[in-house]
Amino acid sequence: MGIGADPLVSPSVSSVPVFELMVPADLPEVMELERLAFRRPWTPGLFLHELKLSFSRVYLARSSNGTRRLLGYVCRWVVGDEVHILNLAVHPDARRGGTGRALVQRVLDDAMAQHAVSVSLEVGRSNEVAAALYRDMGFRETGVRRNYYGEGEDAIIMERRLATP
Repeated sequence: MGIGADPLVSPSVSSVPVFELMVPADLPEVMELERLAFRRPWTPGLFLHELKLSFSRVYLARSSNGTRRLLGYVCRWVVGDEVHILNLAVHPDARRGGTGRALVQRVLDDAMAQHAVSVSLEVGRSNEVAAALYRDMGFRETGVRRNYYGEGEDAIIMERRLATP
């Protein structure tokens, strides 16, 4: 089932999504969301490449109301004792319903289970909503990547240090 125009989640009702690992058959649905979320979307080949890497995971967040609609996804790498979020998208109709927070928390839980010392990411300087979410979840700004997204858009590097055993 593709993503339709009807609302996926009421912004006033937070719902806990169901997580699953992306498989190649999910690509059309993921690409539809990718194109909705970003001016410069990843290509299908980039997603398929991520599925082949042993250190990469793409988690899908699906609605828990029985429709299995794609609400969002996150792609993360584990390299040594660090986790890096490469890509995170939430369907426009599901924004402000807890999906983004749930996806980031899924990565944090994964990182802690793997005894990572930190989780990092880049966020566009103009993406104030996402940056506020990350700050609220314990991330702090550690630097800037100039013109990272092209067209003059800088990326703010953010990191959350994790408790080490």
